[in-house]
Amino acid sequence: MSPKKKDRLIVWVSAGLDGLFWLVILACVAVVALTATSPWLLGRWESRGLISVPVRIGAGETPQFDVGFAGQSAESIRAAYVDEAQGTLYLETTSLSVVAIANAAKLLTGIGLAYILWLLRAIVKKVKDGEPFAEESGRHLRRLGFGVLAVGLLVPLAQFLASREILHRLPAMSPAINPGPIFDNQVILTSLLILVLAQVWSYGLELQRDRDLTI
Repeated sequence: MSPKKKDRLIVWVSAGLDGLFWLVILACVAVVALTATSPWLLGRWESRGLISVPVRIGAGETPQFDVGFAGQSAESIRAAYVDEAQGTLYLETTSLSVVAIANAAKLLTGIGLAYILWLLRAIVKKVKDGEPFAEESGRHLRRLGFGVLAVGLLVPLAQFLASREILHRLPAMSPAINPGPIFDNQVILTSLLILVLAQVWSYGLELQRDRDLTI
């Protein structure tokens, strides 16, 4: 790839990260504003707030759903079923507490994403400035790994607790619904990979520093 194309790519990546960062910030501000004005909106206009939480369908007493087939090929299938299912529960509610709980989990998600994007912007900025192997970038990369790990652990936990609290406030439902899964293994593995790369980055910087001193 030619230097001009590389510079153009970095500029586009930097612009994309900037746009995503400020979009997430605006989303967080919107969530805070919506939660703060919910008592007035729900009480004055009797409007309904639309909230969503992750859930597992079919858990509990009925953890399985039978699946039916039709056609000649179905003759070779004796039985088929789905063992639970993951999904999202959407609710239109006038309950201020339910809206606040759901929005708190979304706000935590937004804050985590904003921090990750801020670190990525700092790393890309160093690349744009012609200092891709700066020591500061190594620190940012390490913080990025811990940030992704924190998001992978805390955000699903917050969503699980919000889902459990909201489901506890609802009447009995059919089919049985439980709070959604807690952790995402892919996010946790990605954070560990970033931490390994950060350690390799730091080791490479030390070797480069020793080489410069020797010369």
